[in-house]
Amino acid sequence: MAEVQELQEIVSQIQKPESTIKCAIDGIDFEKLTALCDLPGAPENVQQLITPSVVKLREAATQDDRIAITEDIMKILIEKLASFVTLEEYVWLVRTTVALQLLKGLPMKISSLIQTVAKCLREDIPLEGVNLLHVIKKLAIANSPLLYYTAVALLFAGLERITQRFQPIETMYRVYGMDDFLHHLEVLDIPQLQQLCTNLQNVYQLLKLLSLYQNMVIMRHADKQPKDLEEEHKGFAQSLCATDSQINRVRQWLESLIGVVQPYGRGEHEEDFLILEDLIQLDIIPLFDAWDAHLEMM
Repeated sequence: MAEVQELQEIVSQIQKPESTIKCAIDGIDFEKLTALCDLPGAPENVQQLITPSVVKLREAATQDDRIAITEDIMKILIEKLASFVTLEEYVWLVRTTVALQLLKGLPMKISSLIQTVAKCLREDIPLEGVNLLHVIKKLAIANSPLLYYTAVALLFAGLERITQRFQPIETMYRVYGMDDFLHHLEVLDIPQLQQLCTNLQNVYQLLKLLSLYQNMVIMRHADKQPKDLEEEHKGFAQSLCATDSQINRVRQWLESLIGVVQPYGRGEHEEDFLILEDLIQLDIIPLFDAWDAHLEMM
């Protein structure tokens, strides 16, 4: 017993090394932002509009003034997104957007930026059908929070298109949560699902959106504590988590859909049915199993 106590005293006297791992970003200051804004590449009309604000930003004496002027610059960029068409202009826009994300001391509200980017992508390209699915998948795995949130916003826009549950224009293209996702699914009762099955492409689209949501939202954040999720995603944390009760409601809805689609396993739609069955059995259900395994581990 004395030996144990002596060992504990020795251990307590050992100085623990300070952590050398940094988890928080260093960020950049406003001076760096003004320098980046001055770099060549912006469309001429954009450069003319932001130059007075950049000059004011250099001369601003208080943090509140700097924040207000920076928000003016952001508004100009959002309003003039359509002006960026060449590679050089896109490089300038991406560089400046990233710089805005890294600014120290600036309470960034990027919801309006996400809404604008998603709207432009969806309506200007335009993004529909499998093209929309492809772009959502690519944006979701991009190493950029802005593009990830844009992917989630586009996913909900795709759901609206199928379920006909349209949001008012001022609330479209936003990052919604699991409850909103469920509302889109559950608005499709059995008669509506039967009507949906008159176009199996819509059924495929809906199931692919479900599979994407499982991957890019539910399972992506399944092992994160609320505090970690809030630190990583700040104002969007509540929209990026799911409960076991919500997952069970998705399963119940999927069972209803399978029952409605089942008759298409024969006849002229047999090949379409096999595609849907593979999507359900190989993509969607295994992720439900992964969720169950996650709960057991927790």
